Order: sequence, then structure tokens, then C-alpha cells
Amino acid sequence: MPVPEIPGRRERRRVQTLDHVAAIAMQLFEAQGYDATTMEQIAQQADVAKGTLYNHFATKEAVLAHWIHLELAADTARLAELVGAPGGFEARLARLLDASAAWSRRHRAYLLDYFRFRFLSIESEIDGGGDPEGRPRDLIGLFALLIRDAQQAGSLRDDLAPEHLAQLLHHLYFGALMRWLTLPGLELDEEFAAIVEVFVDGTRAGAKAARRKRA
Repeated sequence: MPVPEIPGRRERRRVQTLDHVAAIAMQLFEAQGYDATTMEQIAQQADVAKGTLYNHFATKEAVLAHWIHLELAADTARLAELVGAPGGFEARLARLLDASAAWSRRHRAYLLDYFRFRFLSIESEIDGGGDPEGRPRDLIGLFALLIRDAQQAGSLRDDLAPEHLAQLLHHLYFGALMRWLTLPGLELDEEFAAIVEVFVDGTRAGAKAARRKRA
């Protein structure tokens, strides 16, 4: 009588399959282009049945999204080191965005397809939380960590929760990315510099009181 597979082992095998398929797909995307690559080619090169592939990934965009999420997760630890380096809020945020800009330039060919998939899937791509040890696991989590430090230092307004402000900052970040992806001639570094200025001006400690006085 066969021994039933342990649920934890089954999940590890599933995750390994997802990661393997995504890695093979990216090799094909790089070699022959994203649009030219088919799901059938991915299944063949990854040595999985086409039905198995579709059980894991309904579309090619889902395969791409899985690979990008792996890349982002691997990058979060490195970005956290930048966030933890000495400096004020603006300097630390600028370092974080510089690193993000470099990553985005390397993967520009895939970002619009990825964002289309994220919009269609509707669900929130990141929640700003941490792992079981409290470490940020995504970009919003890193934003929240920076903002919390700045609030405690008295340089940013503290009437809104760090997670709330981090979500607002992420919307600015995403808007800058989309402008760069869709409007010819823009420099991503300049777009990110603009959102730093807008965000800091709007959240600096005392800014709300100053606006009330002007009103």
C-alpha cells in the first residue's frame, strides 16, 4: 500500500514546480521575446505536461507574474539594508527608489504585461505587512518602515498611520512608473525624484497646520 504524501512535502513540490516553470519561461522570454513565446513552448521546455502547466498558471501573464514576485521577494532583503542605512527620510527614500529604478530599467520589457495582469486579478499585490519576525516583505512594508522611523523622529506628520501613508506613497510610486512606461522620453529617476518632493512636502511635520493657517 503506497504511503500518502505528507501535505507539507506536497506543497514544497508544488512551489518547486512553479518556480521551475517560471525560470524556464523567463529563459524563453529572453531568448525569443515575450510575445513570441507560447504556453506550449514553456511546457515543453520545462518538461511538464500542458495540462499540468495550465493547472498552475492559467495564462502566460501569470507565469511572468510569478517570476517577478520571486525577483521582488529576493530583492526585498537587499532593499531593507538600504532602508536601514543612516540618513534622514528623504535620503533613505531616495536610495530605495534609486535601487527600484535600476531594477525597473532592467525589466522594463515585461512590466506593462505584468501590471495588466495585476489589474485584471484585482487582488492587492502587497499588504505592507511583515514576515513572522516582523521584517518587511514588500515595497509598501519598506515604505512603512521608513515612514514610522521619520514619524518617531518628528520629521513627518503622525496623524496618519505609517501603513496608510505607505499606501499613498505607493500610489505615487506606481503612477510614476506608469508615466515612464507609457510616455516616451521620460527619465524614471526624475519621475521618482518628483514623487519624493510631493510626498515629503505633503507629509512634513507641521505641514497640515500651515495649510490651515493659509486657508
